[in-house]
Amino acid sequence: MASVSQAPRVQSARPLRIAIVGGGVAGLGCAYFLSGRGHAIEVFEQAPFLGGLAGSFDFDGMEVEKYYHFVCRDDTDLVRILDELGIGDELEWQTGRMSFFYRGKLYPFGTPLDLLRFTPLSFLGRLRLGLNVAWSRSARSWQRYESVTAHDWLVARLGRRAYEVVWEPLLKIKFGRYSEDISASWAWHRIHRVARSRAHVLARERLGFLKRGTSILVNALLERLRREGVGLHPSASVESIAVERNAVTGITAGGRFLPCDVLISTVPLPILAQLLPSAAGEQIPELSNIEYLAVVCLVLKLRRPITDAFWINVNDPRVPFNGFIEYTNLNTRPDAGEPHIVYVPFYLPPGHARYTQPDADLYQECLAGLRIVHPELKEDWVLGYRVFRDRYAQAICTVNFAQRIPPIRSAVRGLLMTDSTQLYPSDRTISGMIGQARRVAEIVEGMGQR
Repeated sequence: MASVSQAPRVQSARPLRIAIVGGGVAGLGCAYFLSGRGHAIEVFEQAPFLGGLAGSFDFDGMEVEKYYHFVCRDDTDLVRILDELGIGDELEWQTGRMSFFYRGKLYPFGTPLDLLRFTPLSFLGRLRLGLNVAWSRSARSWQRYESVTAHDWLVARLGRRAYEVVWEPLLKIKFGRYSEDISASWAWHRIHRVARSRAHVLARERLGFLKRGTSILVNALLERLRREGVGLHPSASVESIAVERNAVTGITAGGRFLPCDVLISTVPLPILAQLLPSAAGEQIPELSNIEYLAVVCLVLKLRRPITDAFWINVNDPRVPFNGFIEYTNLNTRPDAGEPHIVYVPFYLPPGHARYTQPDADLYQECLAGLRIVHPELKEDWVLGYRVFRDRYAQAICTVNFAQRIPPIRSAVRGLLMTDSTQLYPSDRTISGMIGQARRVAEIVEGMGQR
């Protein structure tokens, strides 16, 4: 493994007692950027492991990410921290092949030529779809679409037929009753981020991945933090945040009060609202003004692949999901032998029954759906499966969402917040949360200079 020595960090003029709530990538990132400056830093995570949504698990001897991750060309914050940690050589880039399963037939869907051959749309519909990808790749301004719904914007740009074939299943299955209220800015960025990973408009996307998975990043962060004397506390639920005279004074965790000068929350906003005294929470209206999708993700280990693509979108009324990810068609994981890893994610609006569906029922339902895509798939292909859930996976980005995003620095003195909403119009990404952690640390350092 390559080793890059980190330059010594400047000692803060006023060392601070810093408590970080949440031990995912954002929390570990905040601790990393603040370490080595003389601060007393403690990280608290209620789960028994650190890493959050970037965490991994032992899949019968093979370490596998709980949720799929890939890197796009503009994910510069992630690339930078990998180099700082001396693991930049773990990042590899490959062509990301994509397909579309529409009404019983699988179509290649990754290049302009693939789009021209996508016969479910008329030639004009295919042309408009391709032109919109090309335009979204180069466009930078998303603010003017904030008051427009994705439904209206996409229908106007693509035509109703292309919207119904390509985008409607994504929005309806993912957002449910919110599907026609989602911001056009969010939809634009979905296209923009991946299209920007093309060397030019006619090329396929080049997507990145960590060869041994995200655990290599999480473990490198943990090793650095331990070396810097940062306190790491898995299985440590924060029960409350103490606020006096509109300033944070400490937290209670495990029945013990711990004073602090600065509290950095990296947990979802509704969880932060539960931890704060009601009077303090009322000063931060964003805590109760944003709803989140949950996620349920089935991870399969198979003997062989289902398709030759990495990302497969699905629009077929017989199939319960709108897509699946054949991760090892991108990252072949030669370190783990032959098994093929497939993710079937469900993003669910609040209260959806599937969130509590028994794992075995979810598995059988997904297996039946995958057989529609590939009828030769048999149950003896399956070497194992796991199901993971997270209640607050992604904010529901309705129109004018930018007006509801909380600032990092709250109205309560000493309380800073970083949340995936602040990445808008982007969805949550590891690179995005690392960038947010860096910005949080810069604000804290400004406080430490006073």
